[in-house]
Amino acid sequence: MKVARRRPPRALNSNAKLLYKRQKEALTPVAAARGAELDPATAAELRQLRALARRQAQELDILKRAIASCLL
Repeated sequence: MKVARRRPPRALNSNAKLLYKRQKEALTPVAAARGAELDPATAAELRQLRALARRQAQELDILKRAIASCLL
C-alpha cells in the first residue's frame, strides 16, 4: 500500500527535506542547541542537570542491585 507524501505549502518557499530537518531539530533539543550559542547561566544549569541525571542513574542502578541481592 502506498503512502502519499505531503508536499510543503508553496507559501513557505521550502522543500520537504528542509522541513523534515527542521522538525527533527525541534524535537531533539541537543541537535537544536548544537547550533545555538548558550549563555553562561543556561550552560551551567545544563551541566548541573546532566550531573544530577548521572547521579540518579547510578543510584537507581545501586538500588536495583540491592533489591536483586535481597531476593536471592
